[in-house]
Amino acid sequence: MKKLLIIWLLIFTFNLLFGQNEKYIELMEETIFLMDTAETKNTLQQAANQFERIGNKKQNEWLPYYYTAYCYTQLSHKEKTDKKKDLYVDKAEEFIGIADKINPENSEIYVMKGFILQARMNIDPMIRGMKYNSKCLKMFEKARELDPDNPRSYLWHGVNLYNTPSFFGGGKDKALPLIEKAIEKFNVFHLQSPIFPNWGNEYAEKMIIKCKK
Repeated sequence: MKKLLIIWLLIFTFNLLFGQNEKYIELMEETIFLMDTAETKNTLQQAANQFERIGNKKQNEWLPYYYTAYCYTQLSHKEKTDKKKDLYVDKAEEFIGIADKINPENSEIYVMKGFILQARMNIDPMIRGMKYNSKCLKMFEKARELDPDNPRSYLWHGVNLYNTPSFFGGGKDKALPLIEKAIEKFNVFHLQSPIFPNWGNEYAEKMIIKCKK
């Protein structure tokens, strides 16, 4: 009787956890779709808020906070004033910091850290380039070290070089090999789960055209 009770409890616990995980993935997929199809700042903000709520419910999961950071980074690109851009970048850094604490030494998180730094630099490239550029490149190098098959580490490193003047070691000729490598990696990239980061491929295709002009 006692053995049957233990088995029943194990089955009940498994079904409960499985159901919770299914609901989590379903919510994440819905919110990723909302983010990917967002055409306005309001919709992006809704996605950010939803990811944050999911993260608050699933505090051991890094992906909701990662996507919250991504949303705020994209919001910074849609703003017109430098002050508002910086506020969004501040929020992005806050949430990627939470993701990093949950899952340290994660290649995707380091890509996002570099992506956020790029947004910070783009607010005032002339002033901020010298301050943030080398740190930004180190993020992408660290991401590649952690996972050599991560296409986003090559892509955003290449984008950074493309936007760096040639007399500072950048230019499209320096960027091209990295963008080509990114596309090569995208072509064989395997998602670890349906909610794992899977963005950047289309942008890589646009960048390689720019690099070859």
